[in-house]
Amino acid sequence: MLDRHPLDNGLTLEFWDHSRPVAGDRWFVRLEARIAIDVRAETLPPELKAYAAPVAEALGEEIFFCHTEERNFIAASEAPGLLKDMHERILALAPGYFGHADFAARFIRKKVAELQELRRWQRLDTRGGDGA
Repeated sequence: MLDRHPLDNGLTLEFWDHSRPVAGDRWFVRLEARIAIDVRAETLPPELKAYAAPVAEALGEEIFFCHTEERNFIAASEAPGLLKDMHERILALAPGYFGHADFAARFIRKKVAELQELRRWQRLDTRGGDGA
């Protein structure tokens, strides 16, 4: 982990450096921003609060928001500066976006909608269980 930043909404923004050399003095620079969100009644959007237990069962007790920035074939001498720029660009979003009071609820709402859509497609799948 590169570093952590507490947000005004009680969440914590973590930065992970997954950069690695690829060839000679060239690097693949990858920065992941991650926020862990507890799935519980207090973090759910209003329309899902009555369904806290089923939502937590479906999504799990904790879900992760992840945002990744990456660039390939970067000169080794430029990699640290690029990583710093990526970090600062994402960190600039922290107060207004990641730190918004409704960030967790909105993200949970999105994950529930994605799960519902997946289940809908699974019900419509007529291929059978053999993968054919």
